[in-house]
Amino acid sequence: MYHYHPPAGRKPTVFGPYLLLHTLGEGEFGKVKLGIQIESGREVAIKLIKKDHIDSSSRMTKVEREISVLRTVCHPYIVKLYDVIETEKYIGIILQCASGGELFEYILAHRYLKERDACRLFAQLISGVHYMHQKHIVHRDLKLENLLLDRDRNIIITDFGFANQFTSAKNDLMATSCGSPCYAAPELVVSEGMYVGSAVDIWSCGVILYAMLCGYLPFDDDPANPEGDNINLLYKYILNTQLAFPDYVSDDARDLLQKMLVPDPAKRCTMQIIMEHNWL
Repeated sequence: MYHYHPPAGRKPTVFGPYLLLHTLGEGEFGKVKLGIQIESGREVAIKLIKKDHIDSSSRMTKVEREISVLRTVCHPYIVKLYDVIETEKYIGIILQCASGGELFEYILAHRYLKERDACRLFAQLISGVHYMHQKHIVHRDLKLENLLLDRDRNIIITDFGFANQFTSAKNDLMATSCGSPCYAAPELVVSEGMYVGSAVDIWSCGVILYAMLCGYLPFDDDPANPEGDNINLLYKYILNTQLAFPDYVSDDARDLLQKMLVPDPAKRCTMQIIMEHNWL
């Protein structure tokens, strides 16, 4: 329970039944603020989207898609949607507050994670992603910055703006590429247009696990492409670079990563193989 006392002489900002406090982060469409439900004192995160920032139908689709996906999921490691409030100027998405910060920061603070810790967090990530896939949802933008921690250091998967729903397992083919280059599966770069969504998430989970265990990204150090901005160069680099590990990564963990970070999606391991793997 949180009791908020505004600074003397300052009127708190109210948004629906919530008090708006400080900014937790900034997204593509606006700010994420810490909110307090006035009646219960519950802490929430409020994604405030300025309506005049939604200046194209593709941006509107992204907002609608995120809300629609969050309404259909209910899982301990996926961010909870509490409410959507619309005012004249804003759309406010009221979400569970992740008070443990970003997984990214957590790894930075430790340089890299001990395998027991990484294993626990990765199992939670896989549990959440497997649940999504069973509901025919692919996230398509899994990366450290979209993984938050709650106060007990459990994973919370967020940011479903790129998520997509497919109608059946046979129809798990997506046509638009998205996500962040360093986490994006190579097949997203090849412009043949169609790819298997669930395999894309598995690649990104592999990149995340690698970062947890090693403390850096697997395909981030091409001297010819230092920022990873040239996506075609990044793709060539991924295809031609053998996965390398620092010596503190165990054999079992290496084996799992070598099954996940396979550039050819047809040869990449499935969720089932990950969940049954020795390391996990």
